[in-house]
Amino acid sequence: MTATTLARPEAAAQGTGYLHGLDLLRVVASCAVVLTHLTAWFALNDREFWLSTAVEQGVVDRLHLNPRLSFFGVALFLVVSGVVVTHVANRERPVQFLRRRVVRLVPLLWVVTVIAWILINLGFRVSSAREGDLDLGDLVSGLFLVNFLQTPQVALVAVTWTLQVQVVFYCYVALTIPVLRKWPWIPPLAAAPACFTVLLITNHFPTSLGHGIGQFGAYLPVLVIGQLISLVHSGKVHPVAGTAIASAHFLLFVWTDKVGGYTEQGDAVPRTLLFAVLLTVLLVAASGPVSRSALIRGWSKRTYAIYLIHLSAMYPLYDTLMPHLDPTLVVVVGLVAAAVAAELLHRLVEMPANRVIRRWERRERTGEAGSITGRTRT
Repeated sequence: MTATTLARPEAAAQGTGYLHGLDLLRVVASCAVVLTHLTAWFALNDREFWLSTAVEQGVVDRLHLNPRLSFFGVALFLVVSGVVVTHVANRERPVQFLRRRVVRLVPLLWVVTVIAWILINLGFRVSSAREGDLDLGDLVSGLFLVNFLQTPQVALVAVTWTLQVQVVFYCYVALTIPVLRKWPWIPPLAAAPACFTVLLITNHFPTSLGHGIGQFGAYLPVLVIGQLISLVHSGKVHPVAGTAIASAHFLLFVWTDKVGGYTEQGDAVPRTLLFAVLLTVLLVAASGPVSRSALIRGWSKRTYAIYLIHLSAMYPLYDTLMPHLDPTLVVVVGLVAAAVAAELLHRLVEMPANRVIRRWERRERTGEAGSITGRTRT
């Protein structure tokens, strides 16, 4: 197997521009995640809600997906993350790549984790589980994403288990950037036996730590599938080779779901992932008026904030107001609260952090240019 047989001849001509379809996919994923947790609140409280019924009958039953669209939004976010990260890695140095990912993830993660920790200690529920009082050690573990590896586990910001997997993937991409540019098919191919080995080893250690590490092997294939979508779309990997490697990762994920015990999110997890992958393939190159609209572009920029804060914004309100007000009204109030919180976090945390790293990089480039000019004159 050689680079010649795996690469497409038009490799240099495609995939260098902005992918508007990814904005649309992020919006769909954010809606799915919020909808899943919205309907889950009613299920946890043994209550009926017309939206839950409509989702089950109109979407879940027709497409044979997980109940309440469970895992669909997460799967779509992970696949899209694989596409995005591979796309940007093409033009970033390894250190620059990791630095930008840290600035993208950490400031907002820390702010929302502190908010969730405060709410939990005030007696509010911010996930499916109602946590007891948390100490500073629990806060620190949440800030550094090790709260799911400790015993007993502490949810804090419950959705951040996916960030653990993404961080491992980011490190893998950074390490393999030189190979990814020269032989782009090698990193995704090599990831399959690596994930398989991790799963075999951790399967013999039925502890929280072993299970947490095993999740890396279970969910990294989802991100790698997104990576292959990006490589095929950009013309760097032949569609046949990309499909073959992606199929291996999909089968690995199916095997994990059936025997590994790492993906206990419903009986239709593989089918739900397949639907997310097909939707990504279909929409990644979308460039119509909807995907290019200012609404979709702006919403897309706020999806990380929405992802992190929506549970902390919605669940305390639902627990407090549902016994006293009309359910539909309370749902709307919760959604508005989540949108307002996400907007504030985007403007007050994400945007300033992004400006800081951009200014720092401009000064770094200016310093390098000045150093080169000085050496040339000398």
